[in-house]
Amino acid sequence: MKRYRLSLMALLTGAMSGAAVALIMGVIAWLTRMLWGDPVEEGLERQIPLLWSMGVCGGIGVALALLHRRGPATLLPELPETIQELRHPETAPRRRDDRAILGASLSLVGGGSVGPEALMTRLATLISQRIWKGRDQDLQQATVAGSLGMFGLPLLGGAVVHDGTAKSSSSGSAQRSLIDRWIPGSLGGIAGFVGFHGMDEVSGGSLQQLPYSWPSNLGEDLSSLGAGVLAGVTGWGLGWLLLRWRTWLEQQQLLAHWPWWPVLTGLLLGAWMHWLPLVPFAGEEQLKPLLEGMNTSEALVLILSGVIKLGMLGLCLETGWRGGIFFPVFLIACAVGSGLHELSPGIGSLGSWCGGVTGAFYATVLRSPLVALVLGVALLQGHGATAVLIGVAVAWLITHRSPRDDGPPPLPETHGSPGYQQPPA
Repeated sequence: MKRYRLSLMALLTGAMSGAAVALIMGVIAWLTRMLWGDPVEEGLERQIPLLWSMGVCGGIGVALALLHRRGPATLLPELPETIQELRHPETAPRRRDDRAILGASLSLVGGGSVGPEALMTRLATLISQRIWKGRDQDLQQATVAGSLGMFGLPLLGGAVVHDGTAKSSSSGSAQRSLIDRWIPGSLGGIAGFVGFHGMDEVSGGSLQQLPYSWPSNLGEDLSSLGAGVLAGVTGWGLGWLLLRWRTWLEQQQLLAHWPWWPVLTGLLLGAWMHWLPLVPFAGEEQLKPLLEGMNTSEALVLILSGVIKLGMLGLCLETGWRGGIFFPVFLIACAVGSGLHELSPGIGSLGSWCGGVTGAFYATVLRSPLVALVLGVALLQGHGATAVLIGVAVAWLITHRSPRDDGPPPLPETHGSPGYQQPPA
């Protein structure tokens, strides 16, 4: 009876948090459209004045520098940190959530190369804590699943919550976790999705103009398989590069040494917005025009945009422009995949290239084949699903067969993360 009650309460919690987060994210989306306009958000505007873009992004950088001048407690935690704090509230560091949420909102409005899921999850968690006053950690984890359900991925929330728990549990507690957290988490995810109605707003909409491509003979099968393998190797390389880049940036302690890094990052974002419009923003609004052929950039420009967006993603996260990585990683994968498809149109389809890069990229960065597979298939809405699976498998094989010292490092510990050690002065 208690389990049924828990599942029902998870459903209600997800619905309530989803409605509240929907309102906040709707306001952020409205402000972004009013400030920049749809063509800029979609990566189609190549005539935006340089002084305007640098001035706005630089000004938001100044605001972020002032918000975060009181230390790392004012920075928004990333999704793994939020889940870790839910599981172990006794070790959770004290945070200035008001400044963190305001800073993350400004990052999204100002065109930061970061995603919304970290902000959405933090908001949902805080709302749950207010509702339940910290009495039930399972319900709070279900609310995290509900916030991820706003992407239209109701099972992803349960996958994220369950995946990290099962790794550190015995078989008995893992089974209990499956019943007590996976089911409520999945229900919370569905409730968040229903309450949010956010597929079009958060994911950029349905890929209606992108035709589904299915191999019809052995030659096309081999071509799609080859594209998936090559894309998987590329995606693993991008993931390895992002992890190395973030590790190096974390070691530099940029904000601790100079508090005005957000301003410099903002100026860089403004400059890239003028020359390479795919670099700024999370990417959910840029995805549909890119995959449906409305973005007519050349292949090398697409690949260059993806690589630079990867660099800006790491720089934003380490210099106060905080947010998530789900959608920026997805846009990077699709930009590089689209470029590779244009360079080799006779090998595989667009879905094969984008799916393979996406699956391998997510598998390398998130270190979870299950979450990578669910994310890749759901975000691509079924396009290149086989290639996503191939990409995940390629990344898993490379990561587990690499020598221990040569494999990609884990995601770096950030300020306030469990296990983080302050470097010596």
